[in-house]
Amino acid sequence: SSKRQPWDVLRFVGQSAKFVPTPFSRPAQRRMVQPNEFLWRTSDSNDFTFAPLDDVVMGGASSSQFFAKNGTWSGRVTDVNNGGFVGIRTTPKFQWDLSNCRGVELTLRQQSSSDQPAPKTRLKVGFRDSTDFNGIVWTTSLDIASSSTKAKKVKVPLDKLKPTKFAQIVSDVTFDKSNVVGMQLVYSKFEY
Repeated sequence: SSKRQPWDVLRFVGQSAKFVPTPFSRPAQRRMVQPNEFLWRTSDSNDFTFAPLDDVVMGGASSSQFFAKNGTWSGRVTDVNNGGFVGIRTTPKFQWDLSNCRGVELTLRQQSSSDQPAPKTRLKVGFRDSTDFNGIVWTTSLDIASSSTKAKKVKVPLDKLKPTKFAQIVSDVTFDKSNVVGMQLVYSKFEY
């Protein structure tokens, strides 16, 4: 077991504050998304951005960064302080209606920071149909192989998403794809 580290309360506040609406927050613009429409690109002006939401929100010591300019997400996962995940989540400033869509396609590339290729990485992709900070995340897992040059297109079918809360599957709920208010990627030691 690793030595316990002090909780980084300032990083906790900085990360979680990006996802909690205030009375001064702009209302989300409702948008009907059409098939084959791009939702986010590194070179465009986007309706939203991604920001880290790591296990520091639960007392952990893992950390990550997201650079919108080039779409790079990097970080370090540790089980110190019972942690074990890093993630990025969209800011809560959109409301998508995905009723006309069967799924979402992501373009991802894993790069190794050493001379050795990184092992395959298992990511969780999640969608939210509620602005509840700790609400249900409609999730699927996918594997990304390491490559320094090739990006991989991955299709995420909306009808295959599993309802989860704190890495546990939930029952008796229905995904409202007409009210998608958030998306996230998580690299975690936990499956579900």
